[in-house]
Amino acid sequence: MSKKTLTLGIVLVMLIALAFFYQGPLKKWQNNLGKPKNILAKIDINKINKIEVISGGEITVLSKLGEKWKYNNSKDFYVNSAIMAKILESLNAAKTSELELISNNLGRKNEFKTDNTGLTVKVYQADKKIVDFIVGDGAGDYDSSFISTSESRATYSVKLDLRGAFEQAEWRDLTIFSTAEEKIKKIRFQYPNREFTVEFKDDKWGGILPEKFTVNKGKIDKIAQIMSNLKAVEIPEQTFENTGLEKHLIIVEAAGEAIDNVLMIGNNRDGLYYAKKGESDNIYLIDKSDRDELDKWIWQLK
Repeated sequence: MSKKTLTLGIVLVMLIALAFFYQGPLKKWQNNLGKPKNILAKIDINKINKIEVISGGEITVLSKLGEKWKYNNSKDFYVNSAIMAKILESLNAAKTSELELISNNLGRKNEFKTDNTGLTVKVYQADKKIVDFIVGDGAGDYDSSFISTSESRATYSVKLDLRGAFEQAEWRDLTIFSTAEEKIKKIRFQYPNREFTVEFKDDKWGGILPEKFTVNKGKIDKIAQIMSNLKAVEIPEQTFENTGLEKHLIIVEAAGEAIDNVLMIGNNRDGLYYAKKGESDNIYLIDKSDRDELDKWIWQLK
């Protein structure tokens, strides 16, 4: 190989390397020049084990427990899975999103609700606080949010609906039962003045206690559907006073393959009825139509 050819080869390699540097690291540096640093960049959703949301002085604590998220360290209330999925999805997107500087004026933070009037969100990984930020109002396009930190003068905009993710009227899961209806094989009804049991056997429903009686499939199917998939309308204050749950007004038990769903129903409150599962002290309010469907006499099932 001649000296001239070798020199040309070296020059070519240098030009390729220079072009790569210009199109790669240098171009990336130029593109990022002047852009705000992402205050949420440290978030790793796979390591998050606690989130605190503070609104109007009220603190909501979401703590990871296995695959679920517990609500406010309560005994048996968990965060709605759809709400939690939206939060984690939003945080994951936020950490790589571009921020736009909207204002660097401390006096304008109240205008964007990125001062103490906004939602404060604290994210913990392995019980260590990773980020502490404020979610203000939604931007004009309804798909963006204003964010800041308590110590910063700046307010940024991010193209994510963080307000919608972190502002919830009810965090808790309203699900009472969520099981396969077809696995229910026996239903026991207990009231202060009567008790009876029906069973699914030989491909049909029939009464077995206190005596044998015929059962209409359509009527019992409605009950099995409620006892396998029931959601509360709302969650009231967690006190048993005036609920009537201790009086055993209605107790319905649906049992079967790996299923033992027990529902206790108490007093009326503004058209809704207090209810709880047999295995939990969580108190719910269910719809009157669900309550009425479970308040039966034998003759009503024939």
